[in-house]
Amino acid sequence: MSKNQKDRKRRDIKIIIIIVVVFAIAFISIRTILADSNPFYVVASGSMIPVLNVNDLIIVWAKDNNTSFESADIGDIIVFKAPDPSEDNKTIVHRVSAIIENGNNLTGNVILCAPIAINEVIQEKTILTKGDANECSIPGIDFPITEENYVGKVVLTIPQVGIIPQVLKPPVNYVIIAIIGGLLAYSFIRGSNKDKEEEKEKLKDD
Repeated sequence: MSKNQKDRKRRDIKIIIIIVVVFAIAFISIRTILADSNPFYVVASGSMIPVLNVNDLIIVWAKDNNTSFESADIGDIIVFKAPDPSEDNKTIVHRVSAIIENGNNLTGNVILCAPIAINEVIQEKTILTKGDANECSIPGIDFPITEENYVGKVVLTIPQVGIIPQVLKPPVNYVIIAIIGGLLAYSFIRGSNKDKEEEKEKLKDD
């Protein structure tokens, strides 16, 4: 192995360690700060395939103007509590398919699995959702979603990492998630740098 290769290997190892440490600190800090408002959820069903798969880890946020209930728009993937009491406050992640507000004015597409009787004018913003893999929206689960049911908007997905918290307990799961996140970030950075180097070599040849 040449000196340049050894230096590059040492540099790569340092970068990986730094990314993992930063990712771990950020991950644990968020969990600590938001202990009463956990932003990490694990996808438990296939209703959002192919966008979200079982055991994907999703990060959900509702702390700013872009992720609040009022900002929720058609096409957003949101997390909410099922409005039907018989669903035992089940947590759902589905896509917004329609919005009703200002006296039953509806925008979006509505495909219901069963008819809904709306006997009063809806004054507050109400959301209707549907799983991407589902043929229709399920009353009591996908509708009516109000601000009271809203948890937040999905802002980041990490594929298949969600299986770790189910198998391992803190703090081991946090460390492993941090390592995986760090390696993913490093792979992305490494790939970008490689593309730039190849582009430079191509320009030299030209």
